[in-house]
Amino acid sequence: MRRSALLAIAVILVIVIAVVGWLVLHMAPSANQRLVIVTYSDIEPVVQLAAEEFEASHPDVKVVVVPFPWNSYVQNELTVLEAHSPQYDVVTFTPTSSQLLAPYLVPLNMSYFNQSDIIWDQEAFGGVYELSNGSAEVIGVAIQTWVELLAYNATLFNNVTLQQEFYSEYHVQLNPWTWQNWTAVIDADKFLVGKGLVKYGFLVEDEPSHELIDTYPAIFEWYYAHNSTLDCGSPAGLPGYGTMFMGCAPSWWRYPFPPPSFNSTAGVDALEVLRELVSYEPSPSDIAIGYDTLAQLVGEGSVAGAIAWANDIMGLNSSVASQLLMAPLPGGYGEPGSTFLGISKYSQHKGLALEFLRFVLSPQFQEQAFYLQGSLPISRQAYVEIMSNSSVPAYEREWLKAILIANENATATPPTVPQTYPYLIPSFNGPVFSWLQSPTQDPGQLLASIAAQWVRYLSEGG
Repeated sequence: MRRSALLAIAVILVIVIAVVGWLVLHMAPSANQRLVIVTYSDIEPVVQLAAEEFEASHPDVKVVVVPFPWNSYVQNELTVLEAHSPQYDVVTFTPTSSQLLAPYLVPLNMSYFNQSDIIWDQEAFGGVYELSNGSAEVIGVAIQTWVELLAYNATLFNNVTLQQEFYSEYHVQLNPWTWQNWTAVIDADKFLVGKGLVKYGFLVEDEPSHELIDTYPAIFEWYYAHNSTLDCGSPAGLPGYGTMFMGCAPSWWRYPFPPPSFNSTAGVDALEVLRELVSYEPSPSDIAIGYDTLAQLVGEGSVAGAIAWANDIMGLNSSVASQLLMAPLPGGYGEPGSTFLGISKYSQHKGLALEFLRFVLSPQFQEQAFYLQGSLPISRQAYVEIMSNSSVPAYEREWLKAILIANENATATPPTVPQTYPYLIPSFNGPVFSWLQSPTQDPGQLLASIAAQWVRYLSEGG
């Protein structure tokens, strides 16, 4: 057979396969179908709400939600997916588990969704998987967003006298919305704690089991994005690696992953900022600040504010939360963290699963999930609708303005490669926590040592 004929057949086969794939995802669901969604307990109420609402508009469909505890749901999903079982149709994951699950998920063509309504910085952090050939594919869509930003004591920061005194002393406004760098946060701590107005400054979570790997990138992002050598024009870094790695692989680099970025003067500057911020909260030698401690101290009212997840602040007692306002991190960015839903490659109901994902991303459901479950939307239109609703408390509408901006500029991204949990986090958090307790070692040497370990873990494949 002539080569031209073989080529023609190959092209036809490719087209047929593409069409079949399109049809599988677009086939109208048949009657009495059953859609099974596996998720984790914390997000179950939102997923269950979506299931019930989807059933209401699809009378012949039964949606079953299967929840597992946070610490076991990923392993359960992997066990089922690795067996190529059709048991689950829709699979839940977060950025830190995205690369583990990606090989078992259907690539999604985003033309199926209203892309202009999706907050892309949140969608990209976990929903996008980078392939070995350098291209990327979407493996899931966010059902809700999490974002780290600044929460601050409204009573103090709205005090005109304090505003004038602070500006006279530091030549910066006592308004987190105007802050362009982390020096302003430290100055606010000095000012408010120094005057005895609060016991602690802006709390940062320094608990070593996990929180430091979120706190440090939140600060480091400012320095990363202001250093073109490090970010290479990608302020959120590369998918899977985030800002603690360079946004490109220089020609001199011999590994198949980008070099760590924090073993640099920028990394040292961020670490010094972290140390100064920690000096205005309980000593890590006495008590490490995790979510529970942060919530307790904020609830007592004797703090300037916190660098915290907006979702956690919203979960505080309303009498406490209503005394707080929010702003993006200095310079106008945030740290992302979303919960995603993807479609199993082994699902026998891919078309129905796709329809469910489109429903979940609709502004109407996103808005409803906020009202009924306090879930922060991935839909821009949902934010607009909620912020225009006068029945929503004014302080909550103010929160949403800050949350939306932080979401749309959510570029402070920790790594999500498979080695992150078992190797990268402990090798970073442990030494940094020890240093915060007793900062005697040269910070540059500390970060260089950690970076060398990260390179070893990645080059050995974990």
